[in-house]
Amino acid sequence: MTKSKFALYFWGAFFVLLFGYALFWFFYFRYIEYTDDAYVQGNQVYITPLQPGFVTAIHTDDSFLVKQGQLIVSLDATDAKIALEKASEELAQAVRYVCELIHQVTVYAAEIDFKTAKLIQNAQDYMHREGVFRAQGVSIEEYEHALAALRSEYASLEMSKALYQKTVAIVQNTTIASHPLVVAAADAVRSAWVRLYRCNIYAPVEGLVAQRTIQVGMWIKEGQPLMSVIPLDQIWVNANYKETQLKRMRIGQKVDIRTDLWGFDALFEGTIVGLPGGAGNAFSLLPPQNLSGNWIKIVQRLPVRLSLNPEQIKTHPLRLGLSCEVVVDTRYHQEGQIVPDTTAGSPSYITPIFAEEEKGDPERIASIIEANLDPTLSSYLHTPPHLARASIELSPILEQALLEDEEFEQQVKEYQ
Repeated sequence: MTKSKFALYFWGAFFVLLFGYALFWFFYFRYIEYTDDAYVQGNQVYITPLQPGFVTAIHTDDSFLVKQGQLIVSLDATDAKIALEKASEELAQAVRYVCELIHQVTVYAAEIDFKTAKLIQNAQDYMHREGVFRAQGVSIEEYEHALAALRSEYASLEMSKALYQKTVAIVQNTTIASHPLVVAAADAVRSAWVRLYRCNIYAPVEGLVAQRTIQVGMWIKEGQPLMSVIPLDQIWVNANYKETQLKRMRIGQKVDIRTDLWGFDALFEGTIVGLPGGAGNAFSLLPPQNLSGNWIKIVQRLPVRLSLNPEQIKTHPLRLGLSCEVVVDTRYHQEGQIVPDTTAGSPSYITPIFAEEEKGDPERIASIIEANLDPTLSSYLHTPPHLARASIELSPILEQALLEDEEFEQQVKEYQ
């Protein structure tokens, strides 16, 4: 073969391959976006106490699985138990005090009736002595004593009425169970019970324990991180693409993900679920200032969030921080959104374990109220007591006696 033919074949093959590559690039490869700057991300649930105390027990350790609601740390509960007992005693006293007030209303009502009758009697005695005194049948001293007794009894009656109204104002329109004093004491019991409950720290989610920083006997502060729990079902991938690669990316596009951990043994099927709201440098501690005059243009990377197939995660578990290679074929699903216009599809992370402590201890509160309730007032536990009092009208004699006649007073002064 001559050199001219060899050159012809060589350049012919070269241009054919070049043309084939150009066609491949034009119809396929230019739509493929690849990056190896991708990492597995996930939630790290930090376990923190809601109150200070000494650590008395640790029931798990790094790399071990914990179930949701499992006891993982115990704190010293001595102070919490004392506080609960004190609050229980205060609730018992509050119930007894409210019962005493209801009885006191009855006592003041009877006292008012008694003093009303006594006042009428004194008024009648005064009127009798007034008539005899006008006829100079009794001494002025005896007359003044009758008048003083009448006025004293009247003042005593008014005081009893005021005490009656004062006591009624405390217990009216409320039951024993719903009385503000009892409710406040019950809330104190509930608060103390919650404090005792919080001496035990439970796992809010299921996952692997990591970053344990505590030891038995250590004094911990409120809000101090003790350890973290990593839920293995709350895993995703952040693929850091260059800003020049995001033009055709849309939410909902399918993604192929390969991790260094599993290599070619597992090809994970992912989906773009979120495009970033900003580049990483915008959220850095010292974001760049473009107005400094020393600006150097650098192509920025933005984290694209990728969801994973839950079934694949179960068969091939992943860990936070693993390196990945991500490939996106942007030819498909171009009708997808760049910016979502609805909150649908957003993940929701919920734990029910704290609902238990919010219930407080209703059985304990109910038993304390029942144990300290006056049996004769049991009907008023959930029904407001009837506090209406039948009033006794004063007789015309009393009304006349309480009116001071200026003319008669002048006669008394002249007589003196």
